[in-house]
Parts: sequence; C-alpha cells; structure tokens
Amino acid sequence: MPGMAFRTWAKLVATAFGAAALVGAGQLGLAYGLGVLTFSRVVEVTDRDAWTAQLAWVAWFAMTAAAAGGLAGRAHLTPRAGAGTRLIGGIAAGLGAATIVPLTMQPARSAEVAGVNAVFVIGACAILGSAAGIFAAWAALGRNATRWNMVALAAVVWLLALVSVAPSLKSGDQPSTVRLGVLDADFVPADLVERASLFTMPVLALICGLAVGLVARRRMSTMAVALAGLAGPALLTLAYLIAGPGSGRGQELPYWAAMTAAGAGVLGSVLAAVLGRGPATDRPRKPRAAPPSPERPPLPQRDAQPESAIAKAATKPGPGLPGTGAAQAITGRASVPARAAVAARAAVAAQRPDEELRPSDTGVITMPPFNGFSPPQQPPHQR
Repeated sequence: MPGMAFRTWAKLVATAFGAAALVGAGQLGLAYGLGVLTFSRVVEVTDRDAWTAQLAWVAWFAMTAAAAGGLAGRAHLTPRAGAGTRLIGGIAAGLGAATIVPLTMQPARSAEVAGVNAVFVIGACAILGSAAGIFAAWAALGRNATRWNMVALAAVVWLLALVSVAPSLKSGDQPSTVRLGVLDADFVPADLVERASLFTMPVLALICGLAVGLVARRRMSTMAVALAGLAGPALLTLAYLIAGPGSGRGQELPYWAAMTAAGAGVLGSVLAAVLGRGPATDRPRKPRAAPPSPERPPLPQRDAQPESAIAKAATKPGPGLPGTGAAQAITGRASVPARAAVAARAAVAAQRPDEELRPSDTGVITMPPFNGFSPPQQPPHQR
C-alpha cells in the first residue's frame, strides 16, 4: 500500500512538473516569435509602459504554465486525494513553471531600460508568477469549473494577442506594444483602443464566467457554480499586480481593468447560478404514481361465537334493585357479585317491618328541611 501511494505521488509530481515546464517554455517561444516579448531593445524613460506590459506577460506565462501542470496532473489523482495531495501537485507545477526564469533572464541581458536592472526585475516577476502559480495549479487540480474557466480565458487572451500582432506579421514590421488582455491591433483607432482597454478584461471575464457557470450548473452545487468565474480573471489580476500600474495612461487603464476582472468573472458565474436555471430544475417534479397492485383476496372472517354466561348476566335486564344505580354509576355496569349482594340485602329487608327498615336497606334517606338556625331533626328510628 505505501509503495502504491508513492508511485501515485511520483506520477503526479512528474506529470505536473513536466507539463508546467513544457507549457511555460512553449508560451515564451511563441511570444518571442510573434514579437509579443522583445527584450533586446532600448526602452526610454518616456516609454516605460512598454517594459511594464512585458512584465505582466511574463508573470501571466508563469501562472498559466503552473495551471497547465495542474491540469495534466489531474489524471493521476485518486478519488480519495485530499487538499494535501493537491498542494503537492501544485508545488511541483510551480517548480516546473519556474523553469521560465532563466529563459527570460537570459534575453533580458540585452535590454536597456533607463534606471532599471532589467535582468533582476524580469527574473523577480517570473519567480513571483511561479509562486502564485502554485495556487493556480492547486485550484486546477480541484473542481472542473475552475479548470474550464482558466482554459477559456487563457484562450481568449491568446486570441487577442494573435489579432493584435497579425497586421505586423503580414507587413514584416516590428509590432507595437501588445498589452495583456487588451486588443492593440493597428487597424483599430487609437482612441477606441484606449477607451476599450478599460472594459475589455472585465467584459471577457463576465462572459467566460457566465458561460462556464451555465455549463456547470447541472453538475455542481450552487456555491461551486457561483465561484466558477474566479480563477481565470484572478490570474490576470495577479499578473498586473506583479507588474505594477506603470507610469502612464497606456498601462494604467489596463491595470485598473484587471483589478475589476475577478469581480466581473464572479458576477457572471453568480448570475448563471442564480438566474440560469434550466427547465429540469425550475419545474416541480410530479410525484410518481404507485404501481398498480394486484387485487388481494379478502381477509378471512371469524365465525360468530356464542355469548358467554358472564356477558349474558351483565347485559340481561333485571329488576331495579336498590344499590344498582350506584354500582352502575361507578363502574358503568354492575358486576355479577354486586348484583347478587344487592339482591340478598333486598330479600332480607323485605322480611322486616317498616319500622325496622334502615336507609341502607331501602336506599332512600329522608332529610327534614333546614332553616339555617336550628340543627336538623333526626328520624325517630335513629334516636
């Protein structure tokens, strides 16, 4: 059992590390080839925003590489894997993403940025992005909605970058500054690009959060769907936090847009969780009708039994005997011994003269009227 657990952890760590390193190096190679990252140039003080924009790209590349390592390592997680196992996979993915640190520091040696140690700054951004990527990979190793949101938003960001550099690829000229999450195409008016840079990332985060929430609403709980739009925009927010707001309006507007992207993504997923209920969840379920049961035979009836002697004596009407009313009032029905005792006393009392009869024999007690002042008179036979 320990050997099997060790092999599982080894596969998880190796897969997460290798996938993160491969994706990080691949994104850097693609960015260098397309001209998104150009470190071998002189950056003047007045053009510091171009340098800050590249720092945001480097931090985002490191975080997305670590998230990709988490996505690849998901296949080696066991059903009983807990948060500790996912954290180990996230650390391995973060270390794999850190392989881009030398791949960015080496080209940065030829960069000349006024007042900035380019090699140290670019390496620090890559390291911070790899450290933040540990949590991105940990989240990617968790719920499906988190992975879907990361993949969707990363694909949209790369699509914006490709559209922005497409005109320069056709003409062969050096592309202009391409900012993370912003459409910087030359065929778009500069005023429109500047105004749109404040809304592009929040709108994209809102759309991705809503789309992922609508897909996940039938498979996950309401809380999981409501948080489905957080992970992808959070990477953009962290990337701009690491790079900084820049020194001009060109980088300041995307910076504040990235600060609101995470909230916009959560808003989209919350709308999907609260308002996007399908017919299967909105309509009340009809109660299932019970299956028809076969007709059962009637229960056997018990034959009438003859009435017992005690029941006949209790229910048989008899002559009104003294004392039976009291017995019936107390018990509801005079018992056989009580009826016999009353009958015996009545027979004895019938043989006495009227002067010797007592109230207990007749059951009749006469009381003289009481005027409230003199004591009551006793009957003559009791004196």
